[in-house]
Amino acid sequence: MTSRTPLSPLPFSPGTGPAIIVPILAPTPAEAADRARAAAAAAGVDVLEWRIDEHVAGGLLDAGVREAAGTPEVDGSAELRTAYDEIAAPGVPVLVTVRSQTEGGHCPDDRYAEAVEAAIALRPAAVDVEMGREEAGRLLAAASDAGVSTVVSAHAWEATPTAQELDAAFAVMAGSGADVVKIAVTPQSTADVLTLLGATARAAESLDVPVIGIAMGELGRVSRLCGGEFGSAATFATVGEGSAPGQMTAEQVAVVRSYLPR
Repeated sequence: MTSRTPLSPLPFSPGTGPAIIVPILAPTPAEAADRARAAAAAAGVDVLEWRIDEHVAGGLLDAGVREAAGTPEVDGSAELRTAYDEIAAPGVPVLVTVRSQTEGGHCPDDRYAEAVEAAIALRPAAVDVEMGREEAGRLLAAASDAGVSTVVSAHAWEATPTAQELDAAFAVMAGSGADVVKIAVTPQSTADVLTLLGATARAAESLDVPVIGIAMGELGRVSRLCGGEFGSAATFATVGEGSAPGQMTAEQVAVVRSYLPR
C-alpha cells in the first residue's frame, strides 16, 4: 500500500497491527459516558466508537420533542457536547457514528445528514459517513474542512458481494476522499469469509488509504481476530454491549493480536 496517513489521531498505520475499536451504545448520553470510561480503562483499546443514532432517534437534537414530553427544554447540541466531552475525557480517540435505519441503525434516514453534521461539530477524532447516502460527498467534505477524519462505510446485511464487487466498492470508496474505508459483509459460508479477506488484502495492497474489512456473525469471527493479517487496519470488539453480531471482547482480540506478527 502506498501510505496516505489519515488525519491524526487515528491509530491506523501500516505495520502496527489492527487497532481495536470498542463501540459505545447506551440509551442515554450519561450511560454512554459511563460505558466509555469503562472501555477506555480496558487493556488494548485504541479507539472508542460512540454510536449516537439511538440518541438522535430519541429526540436528542430536537428540543421540541423533549418540550412536548414535559422535560426541560435543553439545547440538543449542548447536551451532545457535554456527553462527548465526558466520553473523550480519558484521552482515547473517539469515532462518532450515526448509523441510519437503512444501514441497520436507529437514525431516521431523513435525519441522517443533520446528525452527522452535529457529530462533525463536536470535532472528534473521526466520524463515520455511510457511502450509500446521497449526502456522503458533502458530509465528507464538511468533515475534512473541519479537520475531522472520516471512516466511509458500507454494510451488506444479507449476504457477501462477489470478489469483483468488493474490489470495485473498495476502490470507489477510497476515491471518495475519506481517510479510512470500511466494508462489513454477512457471510453465508466460510468461502464468503475468504472472499471478504481476499478483497481486504488486495485493497490494503493497492489503495492509498487504510481499509477495514469485516465479516459479521459467528461465521465471520475469524475476520475480527485475524483480519490484520489480511491488511485490515482495525477490528471492532466489545467491553460490555456490542454493536454487531459476532463481535468478541476486547480482551480476547488483544490476546490474539499480541501473538500475531505486525
